[in-house]
Amino acid sequence: MSRDYVHRNFGGKCKPGDIAPYVIVTGSKTRVRNLTSRWDKYDEIADDYEFLVCTGTLHGKPISACSTGIGGMSVSIAIEELARLGAKTLLRIGVTSPLADELDYGDLVLAKGAVRWDGTSHDYAMPEYPAIAHFEVLMASMVAAKTLNYPYKAGIIADMASLGPTTHDGYRGYLATNTEIMAASLHNAGVLNGTGEAATMLVQSSIYGLRSGVINVNLLNQATKAWDPKEDDRVVTCGLETISVLQRWDELKLESGNQYMVPQITT
Repeated sequence: MSRDYVHRNFGGKCKPGDIAPYVIVTGSKTRVRNLTSRWDKYDEIADDYEFLVCTGTLHGKPISACSTGIGGMSVSIAIEELARLGAKTLLRIGVTSPLADELDYGDLVLAKGAVRWDGTSHDYAMPEYPAIAHFEVLMASMVAAKTLNYPYKAGIIADMASLGPTTHDGYRGYLATNTEIMAASLHNAGVLNGTGEAATMLVQSSIYGLRSGVINVNLLNQATKAWDPKEDDRVVTCGLETISVLQRWDELKLESGNQYMVPQITT
């Protein structure tokens, strides 16, 4: 039997049945409220530490949302509890800044996988274990972005354990030599952007047999170096559409008896 602890069932406020099979996870409680404002209806299930958990319906189908705060440890706690409470599909949405030169302001980044430079995921699996998105979630996010006519790029992202010391944003501009070299290596390898939570969730999901993926939106204008949050709404809209696509696909799989969804290529 697993031991009890302060975050079990999000402070004891959730029970089996409170969490839908489809869950959007995001760092910000504000973004959770943005999500729920678009649902048919919802209930707030828990608001404990960084975790705001809501469950409702979208187009008549069950959906949950959970804020995780920032960083691998927080997101790992959320995924543990969500999985225990019945989540089957996890979609992380959030904001990011670019590592790749070709990433424009407002572009969505759909993760194929993540570089595990985060720390937390190493408590779950050996360094060689991959952090990869489930192919159905990746494909559904592509369909959603195309349906919404949002610009997007699909590729490898990187998870970082800290923010300031990897971007010259540390106090007094501090940047450790080894992290500067690593950031340059990631850029040279074509890694699209940096986050702090994706790799942990992707590794956990593979271990626990969950289906997961990641959508980020780039809010840094590379020309002006200015951070502009006005396109934050784009990742929320695409996240909800992605869940709707997955729900439709799952219904088709159930009707056809197929284990996986493999959409036909269309022009």
